[in-house]
Amino acid sequence: MNTKKFTTNVLCLLMLFGSGISNLAQENAASEFENKFFRLDFENNDIKMENFKEFFFTTFPHDDPTEGDVVYDRVQWKNSDMISLKEDGLRGYIKYRDDNSSYDSFRFTSKPYYNLNSGVKKILFVFKGKFPSEKGVWPAWWLNGSRQSEWLYEGEEKIDDELVDKYSGKGRYYETPSPVNCTDWPAAGEVDIIETINGDNIIHNTIHTCPQMCDSEWNNNGEIINCANGNETDPNAGCSGEPYEVESPEGTFACLWDANSISFYYWKTDEEVRNSGGPLSTQPDPESWNKSNLKNRVEFLNTNAGCDETVHQDWQCSSCEGYNECKFVNLKMVFNITLCGKWAGRKFDETENTLNNCKNYITSEGVEYIDDKYFKIEFVSASEIK
Repeated sequence: MNTKKFTTNVLCLLMLFGSGISNLAQENAASEFENKFFRLDFENNDIKMENFKEFFFTTFPHDDPTEGDVVYDRVQWKNSDMISLKEDGLRGYIKYRDDNSSYDSFRFTSKPYYNLNSGVKKILFVFKGKFPSEKGVWPAWWLNGSRQSEWLYEGEEKIDDELVDKYSGKGRYYETPSPVNCTDWPAAGEVDIIETINGDNIIHNTIHTCPQMCDSEWNNNGEIINCANGNETDPNAGCSGEPYEVESPEGTFACLWDANSISFYYWKTDEEVRNSGGPLSTQPDPESWNKSNLKNRVEFLNTNAGCDETVHQDWQCSSCEGYNECKFVNLKMVFNITLCGKWAGRKFDETENTLNNCKNYITSEGVEYIDDKYFKIEFVSASEIK
């Protein structure tokens, strides 16, 4: 026997075997987060910060994609204690940076990402808590998808805030994919469950897709709307249901996603939500919920639309190329609060200088009303509905 050749072959096999184990570990680290359902009940259970961080990143190391006057990056925060656990739930704060420029704010992104498939037909997302309601403030709870490797943790073994911190200061959001940021939007879809601006307490439900992905019909109203709905001032306005007004942006909100539709629900703070089959129960049953709690339902339809160079911007047509199915994939749950920006800033008042007026307000007399305000999670879950 050629001992030298034999030894060399054994070493090669061991290296290949070790590489296989490493690759398998990396695959498992990523795949364990697909359709990882959870239920965090801060009101009735002893939930600790590590329990929350098991399911959520608590930093966003990029500039705000909506061009708001906030810093989400914990590495760059000037304030401490931006996130804290209280007896009534988990709080994320908005805090003035005391430099006449912006605020520190929070952006939580779920580590799990969700897909419908042959085994999972319906997924329910539920949140109970409250958002601040003030001029210049734009809170949101939404779902965002991507197909990018960074979004899906490909090649990563440890998936935590430290992984996200590595992206701090590395580039603008539109050119820097990460586990909490994608640059292929809106090719995997976006679902806005709560959006309200400037203290008006009007809740908006909106879907964003590529032009060639989806048409929609909301609430059986007979009107067919494309879910890109591009125009000169907003290249992806999306498709929206009927806005509804609340006394304040608090209570219980839910979103039921199935193959051909998405339904949006709301319960006031004094409504029963823990009863059998209720949204906060261990086995939610949307079929049993009162019709009055259903605020919007969108049904998705095939479309003949395409990306139009005269309407849509180049980046959008590039991101959307080849995605012609009405399919939402790898959706992550996101909570955030921004200030001013593309929507709240442009709707701050009815003057031609609305955005500048918003910016001036939040760094002058608005500080008194905005600084140290917080968002609160009392309950949050993602569950499969049979």
